[in-house]
Amino acid sequence: MKKRWCSLLSALLCAAMLALPAAAAEELVISPAPAPADTAGELLEGSLERMEDGSLVLKGKTGEETVVHIPDGTPVVNAQSGAASAVSAIKAGDAVGVYVGPAMTLSLPPQYTAEVVLTDLPTETPAPLYRTVTAVELVNAEGITVQTADGGSLRVSAKAEVKPYLTKNRVTYRDLIPGVKLLVWFDGAAADRVLLLSSGETPFADVAQDHWAYQDILACASEGLLSGDQSLSFRPGEALTRAELVKALYHMAGCPAVIQSIPVFTDVEGGDYISALTWAVGNKLVSGYADSTFRPDAPVTRQQLAAFLYRWEQHRGGGFQGAWMFLLDYTDRDSISDYAYEGVAWCTMNGVLTGRSDGTLAPGAPVTRAAAAVMLQRYLGLQNAKN
Repeated sequence: MKKRWCSLLSALLCAAMLALPAAAAEELVISPAPAPADTAGELLEGSLERMEDGSLVLKGKTGEETVVHIPDGTPVVNAQSGAASAVSAIKAGDAVGVYVGPAMTLSLPPQYTAEVVLTDLPTETPAPLYRTVTAVELVNAEGITVQTADGGSLRVSAKAEVKPYLTKNRVTYRDLIPGVKLLVWFDGAAADRVLLLSSGETPFADVAQDHWAYQDILACASEGLLSGDQSLSFRPGEALTRAELVKALYHMAGCPAVIQSIPVFTDVEGGDYISALTWAVGNKLVSGYADSTFRPDAPVTRQQLAAFLYRWEQHRGGGFQGAWMFLLDYTDRDSISDYAYEGVAWCTMNGVLTGRSDGTLAPGAPVTRAAAAVMLQRYLGLQNAKN
């Protein structure tokens, strides 16, 4: 009997050992080395040294090493004066700061490509910040507020010193357009100096310089009327939305202080267009629908954009005066809605809105962001001619 129990116990132990999960042998697994931390866009500080193979190694204060590749044309800037410098002027052991792009490899030590090199780092004040402008939030005579690629917001007053890198071009805070890369020095919480490192001539990845609306898109972006996203895409072929339209009108008016009560729409809970919508509704430029909705994401049609621009023109004291009659010469003019006819007629007469090559107006067709940029700039050109 005892032998039977021993045999049974042995069998149970063997079964239990066979049933053990693979995790029981975890101590035999060799884990790979951890990947280097993602420091893209961050400032790496240390002393720059040239190795025997010609590579440049940044040695941090705690002894960590980073291989840094510095392509030709990389901005090298004195971190205190803002003057241009050169890699050749950096001596072995000099303290430098390097703003880097994404890691090139997962090797150790990690390897990065430099985007900006800073020399003569300050010891008592922070080094200048390196940022890329993605959108203009507000621009007026007092200064400019822009969104940056890191998701932040930057305010530069009209009094701040703005200079270009390596050129003698005259620049101002109004040149902080999408795509521009810059260094910013702060005096307390305010931006004191700005160095423009790039011109931003092709700010959007999806709008080439030969795009038919390139100049108007660039102008609208620099004036804060229309903006792209954080990846610097403008989406020129997408339809303009009602939320984007009220923002454009609000910026055309100079972003005045909003004193009206926030309108009550069942489909508006928040968003970056609330101030613009409140202002536009308060000034009777736009309105909602009978079901108490605003439909911020709904596309704007060609006749709607004409009507909204005309309402703004009337708000400024312009538009048709007294009795008027203007017969539109479009084969589909009968499809223009009654509420929009006067605005369409005024925009057509003043060259803000034009027909299509087939002789139609297509009043109910959605207006693309590119076409909206063209119409907005035509209207602003008309305004400037009158002033």
